[in-house]
Amino acid sequence: MNEYDLTIIGGGSAGLVLAVAGAKLGKKTALVEKHRLGGDCLWTGCVPSKALLKSAKIAHYIKEAEKYGVLTKDAQVDFARVMAYVRSTQHTIEQEHDNPERFREMGVNIIFGEGHFESPRTFVVQDAENDQTLTLKSKKFVITTGSRPTAPDIPGMDSGDYLDSENVWELDELPERLLVIGAGPIGIELGQAFHRLGAKVTIVQRSDRILTKEDTEVSEKMLGYLQENGVEILLNTNPVQIDRINAPHNNELNPDIAVWGSQNTDPSDEYHVKLKAADTGNKREITVNRTLIAAGRTPNIEGLGLEEIGVKIGKRGIEVNNKLQTTVKNIYAAGDVVGHYLFTHVAAFQATQIVRNIFFPGSSAINYSVVPWTTFSDPEVARCGLTEEEAREKHGDVDVFRVDLHDVDRAVAEGETKGFIKVIATRWKGKILGVHLVGPSAGEVIHEFVLAMNADLPLRKLAGIIHVYPTFSSIVWRVAGKWLAEGTLIQTLRGMLRKGN
Repeated sequence: MNEYDLTIIGGGSAGLVLAVAGAKLGKKTALVEKHRLGGDCLWTGCVPSKALLKSAKIAHYIKEAEKYGVLTKDAQVDFARVMAYVRSTQHTIEQEHDNPERFREMGVNIIFGEGHFESPRTFVVQDAENDQTLTLKSKKFVITTGSRPTAPDIPGMDSGDYLDSENVWELDELPERLLVIGAGPIGIELGQAFHRLGAKVTIVQRSDRILTKEDTEVSEKMLGYLQENGVEILLNTNPVQIDRINAPHNNELNPDIAVWGSQNTDPSDEYHVKLKAADTGNKREITVNRTLIAAGRTPNIEGLGLEEIGVKIGKRGIEVNNKLQTTVKNIYAAGDVVGHYLFTHVAAFQATQIVRNIFFPGSSAINYSVVPWTTFSDPEVARCGLTEEEAREKHGDVDVFRVDLHDVDRAVAEGETKGFIKVIATRWKGKILGVHLVGPSAGEVIHEFVLAMNADLPLRKLAGIIHVYPTFSSIVWRVAGKWLAEGTLIQTLRGMLRKGN
């Protein structure tokens, strides 16, 4: 019998944070992973997508280079080499950060294999490396098994060789015509990237706007930017049938692609996709080479035997309390598997909270009031806190301050003026309720607001901080300064002074 203080099931972001913490605290720690360390973030999410987006952005810069006075000639995208670059970044991070031997040297017992709970304190795993069955007995368990893409129920989908956020990274040939189903962060990021690398991309979204978790103004602006860039986006649209056909590639070149390359004329698989508008009922048909699904995820809980030992499963995943404890007291869960905020950084944050609650006196409830996130499109979209609609519903009248990137000198100098910042604050004290950024480095700039919101710093405090000029982050100072000029409190005081005179 192998006995541990802490056993983690799943080697993604949350699992690795927990493993390091357990080892550094001197606790006997085991981590069970069925495949490889790093989880979705390293192998199918954050890392490969950001590498692909970088290649796509360079291709876009080449297309736009003349605007900056730089002339280019005969530039081409070698998609196989793009994907080789993507994979090289993954393997670099694996070797330097997520190498199993690194964790074993810390004292963590890394076990590769699949298993299930026999009781709340025992987990049986088939050790794939050593071809043996192990029974792990542990005081505490944490489930961090993540999630996987979910394909919508579309007739003909099962006959199609569709792509998703997991297998898209196996591509070595760029699809000529790509259908993306879903206009959330994954669909928008990958759709724009493939378009810039040379594919003709159509994104279909069943609702009336893209990026539905963002502020309405952000969604509308991003829709316009992407359409201007040449990405076809169909709102209120559902795919209703996918039929596989065999036909040669179309030799027509896409005028919106970043660069030109030779077209393959050999026969290849293609698909007719029938689309139906949800609002009008109108139908149309398009022909594509591949379909990319970006329309939902499912928690990885099958085969773990959770319900048999009393762990309750809800609609979104494993049910946990505000201390991330399941219905079985010695078993916790974190990351995508619990269904709250499916982000790598939130999974890591949850893991630190579990460490606090397991190994230190007392316990602490997790606080989701300040959760930032970013969609790494171009321009980037970053958010923290409430949308304007949510703020008005919760607080009534609020102040809204806005600065366009056209008014930020660094953005003008770099020719990157698509975007804006929008800050929602309480009327009298200028307490920050929500921040929405669209623009270059939005995912970096947002953190000044994250700190301010966590520290309960009002806008007037940010307005009094020196910001380097010229930087994109100077937009923080600009929008905070608007509170001093346009805020309800200031306007009221001015009105009183005028009456007094």
